[in-house]
Amino acid sequence: MNKNTDIIRKLIDGEFSQEEEKAALRLIESDPLQKEELDLLRKTIRIAGNCERKSAPHSFTSEVMRELTPHTKVKMERLQDFFFRQRMVRWNIAAAVAAVFFVAILGGGIFYIQKKDSRISSLSPETMITVRFEFYSPEAKSVSLAGDFNKWSTDEALMKKQGDGIWTIDIPLKPKMYSYMFVIDGKVWAEDPKSDSYHDDGFGNKNSVVRVSTS
Repeated sequence: MNKNTDIIRKLIDGEFSQEEEKAALRLIESDPLQKEELDLLRKTIRIAGNCERKSAPHSFTSEVMRELTPHTKVKMERLQDFFFRQRMVRWNIAAAVAAVFFVAILGGGIFYIQKKDSRISSLSPETMITVRFEFYSPEAKSVSLAGDFNKWSTDEALMKKQGDGIWTIDIPLKPKMYSYMFVIDGKVWAEDPKSDSYHDDGFGNKNSVVRVSTS
């Protein structure tokens, strides 16, 4: 699971305490892509909240129902109940995004959200660089590599154990900075003692950091 994506969801839904929110914001600020995603979602929610909701004419339902067969009436009654009954809605990321597109369709307008990294289309493909990760754990039964490059999956990048107790794996990566950790026996998370640098994950642990470059 992508830890930063889960943090963004909790920030949007307001599930953090004040201190947890400060720590989460510091973590998101350290990753430009995650910060851009958070800003985009907040902008989307603000737009949805400011959109005007138009009510259907009072005669709309009765006129439609007169033209329908009994079988179709049942379906329309369910649709009417879904769209027009009063309910309390809890805003979350999915509801906010869906509301924006629904209002855009009703208004007959086109709502355009610029996708992040749109500049990539005008650039030549980036060179993939193979990076070798090593971790010493002779007692481990299994070790995997989890990071923001594989959405923090604990079973996707399984490492191979060498004869001297060192686990290795080669990962092709684009030039940029990545956060990662080693997962021992599927449950113990460990930082890389040979990492280029570290940064606090906001929950009392430190993620290892590797900078991949062509130079």
